[in-house]
Amino acid sequence: MTIDPELINTLTRLGFSQYEAQAYIALVGRGALTGAEVGRGAGVPPSKIYETLGRLESKGAVLVNRSEPVRYLAVPHAELLDVARSRFEADVFAAKEKLDDLPVQEELGLVWSLRSRQTIVPAFARVTAGAERRIFAGIWDEEMDEIGPLLEQAAARGVETHVAIYGKRTLVGPHTYDLSECGASARLRLSGRRLAVVVADDNETVVAEFGDRTPDQAVLTTNAVTCLLAVEYIKADVSGRLLINALSASEYQRLLATPDMRAILSPAVSQAE
Repeated sequence: MTIDPELINTLTRLGFSQYEAQAYIALVGRGALTGAEVGRGAGVPPSKIYETLGRLESKGAVLVNRSEPVRYLAVPHAELLDVARSRFEADVFAAKEKLDDLPVQEELGLVWSLRSRQTIVPAFARVTAGAERRIFAGIWDEEMDEIGPLLEQAAARGVETHVAIYGKRTLVGPHTYDLSECGASARLRLSGRRLAVVVADDNETVVAEFGDRTPDQAVLTTNAVTCLLAVEYIKADVSGRLLINALSASEYQRLLATPDMRAILSPAVSQAE
């Protein structure tokens, strides 16, 4: 019998050991089996199978018929998973209550580094969910599916939400600003890197760099200077785009040709170079 390794990984995340997961999977849909039959089907060594089945019995995952020979039957997986869900939800609720009661000592102004998308996106979610008055954000199409709904939810609960969008996507609820052309030029200058920002209530900020060829990284901070800088960055990009839109094409080209604009818009040196 071939056992799906991803299913084993899923069951181990639910609290099964590797052998327990293999044995339970081997029993599902097979009727009553002896310990030896379970061991052979599960690939569990004979010296470990009865200990493993005993633990599964204590978890409520198998039924035992203590005739001769002793046989084992899997508890239906739907029933088992319902019990696991109930226990997990009860444990989460109990842990939250206890943790909420612990005293909170905040040290404001520190800057925390985040090193993967798996930690960056939850940071955006937490900062956005905690906003009470105002949000300034700048996001790209690539991050819209993950961050966009959080910003829509903030606007829906009455938070003043301003979002600069460096792409073609749209949001319902927030004040949005089309910075797709700025995004296209920024990609060229930054070699495919994208800067995403969320500032909540002017006192908590996530600034993330996502990249096509570079590792995702971010900072999370309550540092007042960084928060102000991030808000002004978004305001500058939006106001700059609005001013450019007010120019004719020829006026814009003359502006680009000035020494100051040519100097400030020169491509950034790639980190890989």
